[in-house]
Amino acid sequence: MMKTIIEYGDSLDDQMALKRAMKSMDMASLLFDIQINMKKRFMYTLDSYDATDAEYELLDNVWERINEEFESHGIHIDELIN
Repeated sequence: MMKTIIEYGDSLDDQMALKRAMKSMDMASLLFDIQINMKKRFMYTLDSYDATDAEYELLDNVWERINEEFESHGIHIDELIN
């Protein structure tokens, strides 16, 4: 069993650190939704109105860039959400 004790003070920096810690799962869930599910939703939208190849290519390019940003920041969703 892992156990960690973190103490926060009353400073603004500590208050911000506490909020970040408390919202970390929400942020991980949002990042998962952006990286995994959002492209699917965009694809369904494009499919619904017979989009052009250029629109699909743009979506792929945007998603490639988003994934590059995840990688450059060392964010690996599978390490955060199972």
